[in-house]
Amino acid sequence: MHAKRATPQIMARGIERRGEAVRPILQRALQQHRLRLPRRISPHLWAEIVGPFLAARAQPTVLSGRTLHILVEDHRWRDQLDAARKFLLAKLNKRLGADLVGELQFGLAHTGALRPLPREDLPEARIEPGQVLGGARLEPLLREALLRAAEAASRRAARA
Repeated sequence: MHAKRATPQIMARGIERRGEAVRPILQRALQQHRLRLPRRISPHLWAEIVGPFLAARAQPTVLSGRTLHILVEDHRWRDQLDAARKFLLAKLNKRLGADLVGELQFGLAHTGALRPLPREDLPEARIEPGQVLGGARLEPLLREALLRAAEAASRRAARA
């Protein structure tokens, strides 16, 4: 009546082997060579960690090893985020797990490279320190610089 369905088998060097899924094979190969596939952080998780205002101006692209690569709207934001590097690392590792991110690498995004957030996710033009800084206790000069950069970027976005 019906022939028995054969299971996939492979003969290699006289050894009979059953078929195996590709994923475990790739994972073993990566482990043997001490490599990892790059990982990504979802836009929603990023916005939850850094807040919607900052998430609209700086977005992660890939987590490679322990280095998180971040596209930044312009050089002013890059400089401000670089100054707040320790604060960002602490926030990221608190939410993602201890020491998952060890370094931040900033790059300038070309026009249109950043994913736009839905309009309702963007805060009003008036900048509240808590939206940008969270509960951070920054040096007064750094705090003022971050808030000024946030307000300038907000005004520029409102004109566009």
